[in-house]
Amino acid sequence: MSGLEGFALGAAPLAGGALLGGMAGKGTDLRAVIKSELDLLERIPEDQVTRRAALEQVIAQHVNDLVVAVEKSRQRQRSTSYFTENWRDVVLFLTSVLFTVVAWHADHNRPHWLPIFIAAILLSVITALYVLRGFLSHLRRDPHSDHDHRHRPP
Repeated sequence: MSGLEGFALGAAPLAGGALLGGMAGKGTDLRAVIKSELDLLERIPEDQVTRRAALEQVIAQHVNDLVVAVEKSRQRQRSTSYFTENWRDVVLFLTSVLFTVVAWHADHNRPHWLPIFIAAILLSVITALYVLRGFLSHLRRDPHSDHDHRHRPP
């Protein structure tokens, strides 16, 4: 087994695990936690000032965590929007490269081996151009993908 075949076979479970992990869920619902804490804050008597102050600090920390989580989610969406928009091109490129590897390891003495191998290479190059074109148009269209312009003077 060559290096690329071993890499493809070794990466398949990792890619499947990453897809499964991405679909698994979000985790703790901070909005529900904040809502329950606000409800609890309303039930604490006004004379328990220290307890109310401590709970208000916890609520403030959870609100800050929620803001940070939303910002990270937006940043992740911006950074991965290329793959959600052009996933077909990327998948086609990967499959054409893998087909080229398979064609290379086929018996070279077959009569149609060379035309099939040349066609596989051409298909890989063409799909690579499509992926590159989509990536470059994504960079031109989304100027915020690599830089954070929030602190830019108006």
